[in-house]
Amino acid sequence: MRGKRGSPVGESVGQSVDGRRLLLVGTYTPDSDPPGEGEGVYRVWFDPETGVMTHGGLAARTPGPSFLAFRPDPPTVYAVNERAAGSLTAFRVGGDASLTGIGSVPSGGGSPCHVRNLGPEQVAVTNYADGVVSFVPTTPDGVPTGPSRELRHRGSGPVTDRQESPHAHSTAVALDSDDPRLRYLLAADLGTDELRVYHYATPLAEGSEDDGQDGTAGRDGGADPEPGLLRTVQLPPGTGPRHLAVNGRYVYVAGELDSRVHVVRWNPRNGTGEHLGSLPSTGARTAATTDANFPAEITLHRLKVEGRDIADGDVLPPTSTYEGRVYVSNRGADVISTFAVRDGGARLDHLADTPAGGAWPRHFTVVRGHNGQPDHLVVAAQNGGSLASLLIDPDTGIPADTGHRLEMPVPVCVLPVPINRIRRSSDG
Repeated sequence: MRGKRGSPVGESVGQSVDGRRLLLVGTYTPDSDPPGEGEGVYRVWFDPETGVMTHGGLAARTPGPSFLAFRPDPPTVYAVNERAAGSLTAFRVGGDASLTGIGSVPSGGGSPCHVRNLGPEQVAVTNYADGVVSFVPTTPDGVPTGPSRELRHRGSGPVTDRQESPHAHSTAVALDSDDPRLRYLLAADLGTDELRVYHYATPLAEGSEDDGQDGTAGRDGGADPEPGLLRTVQLPPGTGPRHLAVNGRYVYVAGELDSRVHVVRWNPRNGTGEHLGSLPSTGARTAATTDANFPAEITLHRLKVEGRDIADGDVLPPTSTYEGRVYVSNRGADVISTFAVRDGGARLDHLADTPAGGAWPRHFTVVRGHNGQPDHLVVAAQNGGSLASLLIDPDTGIPADTGHRLEMPVPVCVLPVPINRIRRSSDG
């Protein structure tokens, strides 16, 4: 169904019970690389009061949708198709929780593993196999078009079996609160132990005056800069940066290869970063009983104060630093680790390791409670073949297992979609 428009993709559409949230779950499929037993993107209904999950059926058949992103206007879901010849597929979200295919384009590289919506004109796709970050243009109604701007990474790292070449793994947005025009896209490259800094608002034209020719780009900030690259933030050799979370003037990075969480001081005025240090991604007791561990997702979460959010809105404010919690999924140890944000964001303290509810916890998401409802984590246990819901303690921010599970073939990504908002908008 890739590339088709005008008809819903998938099986029967489940209807939500009042108050339940819609989650979309990406999986590996027989025709993806790596292959899996999934069929595409699945629909899940989540009860925010209890953490109970109900299967809503297959929402879209598409190859290897290992990462998903949401665009609110118009309501659109982007899915990477993780294969050697990578692609990006877009779906329109209906008020009945249906997904309708609206277009598919090449991802600009091999094995795309992450996608991020960058507003009304483009999305960013990271391609793991060849280390390419692509800016894919979109039409006003969210349809991906071409040609994309492909920024190819260079370099390698000391872990020879994993860092033989660049491996772009994810991106995050960093904004300057004083000047909204200063927008940067940070790309984590597992193969080169770097965060690579690009302009966010508009991809730079080839040969523009800001394309790094001032000597600020490139691995050593000197000659032969990579086109379009502003500069890099160097992490310790063997880090293997996978995912990252931006907290105002600080960036937290999950190191897949060294099993550590790294803290970077970020300067939004000039788009530079300084590595401050790192700490283990699990507690000492967990590390002592784990043979090998590979951190995956890292997420920043604000706590609630007297039933009110510290900041309004459904997403984290990208321009301010706050004292909250950082969660990291650990594959191998099979725990979600909780860290407290200290010293205005400059330091993290390990608080707890919570069993993730399944083997090889890959991606997870925070489902925010509203009107007195609790917050939850929903974890995709890739090798456990299930989703697990964890209840977040409102005082400590530490999650605890609710015991609720939902069987799902090789779940690798969980995306909340504001279905009630979509319904209100369509009714209006």
